[in-house]
Parts: sequence; structure tokens; C-alpha cells
Amino acid sequence: MNRSLIGRALFGSLILASLVMLPASPQAAPSRSLQPEYTWTLAALGQGGWIGGPLFEDGSVGGGGALSTNNGKTLARFVPTTWTEEDEVITVCFDVIPRKGGGSPSTLCISGEANGTPVHMTIFGTEHIFRITEIGH
Repeated sequence: MNRSLIGRALFGSLILASLVMLPASPQAAPSRSLQPEYTWTLAALGQGGWIGGPLFEDGSVGGGGALSTNNGKTLARFVPTTWTEEDEVITVCFDVIPRKGGGSPSTLCISGEANGTPVHMTIFGTEHIFRITEIGH
């Protein structure tokens, strides 16, 4: 094999390797400086929904969730949007996006203290458990 062909093969391999290392989209690679302050979960006891994820220092929220009621006749996706903290009470907001069974998109906000203790609450007539836990850095 001549030197020119070996050089081209090596160059092509390097290009291919660098493309494999690129994220699929700009959002696929999280910022290394963005640290979660808390984690949170909201789960229905029985049929209903669940959602949870990290709460980041900049007020953004990770994670997501879903809803299924009426034995799967009503389906929705939960997309977390923002969170705030005031006087040790944290409020987490998320969008409810209907996927099956009707309804209009809406936003729901839930508040609680970040003590890691599950709190029972009733939302839309269904019992839920809500928990916010501080992450130790």
C-alpha cells in the first residue's frame, strides 16, 4: 500500500471518529457547570401520573413524566419548565400536554419544603406523594 493511500485512510478514520464523538443535538450534551440543587418527584397513588427529575441552580428543571387515567383512555405528557425557591418553600411548574382523550394544554405548579419527606396531597381528587430532596455538594 502506498504512503498516500495510508495517509488518506488514517485521515478518514480520524474524521469518522470525531463525528462519532459529537452529540446528536446541541441539547444532548448537558453543561458541565450546571449542577442540580434538588431532586423532586410527584406520583399518584393508583391510576394517574408521575413526574420528577433534578432542579438545577439556574431555575431550570430536568426529567419529565406522564399521565394515564380511565384505564388508558386519557393520556398526557408532563414537561417540567421552571422552579423557584422562596422562604424555604420550593415551587415546581410543569406543562400538561394531552396526548389522548381530549383536554387542553395547561400548566400546573406544586409547592413544598425540601426536607426529603414524602408529603401526601390530593390533586384533582386523587391522592399523590410529593417529595423534594436537597442534594449535598
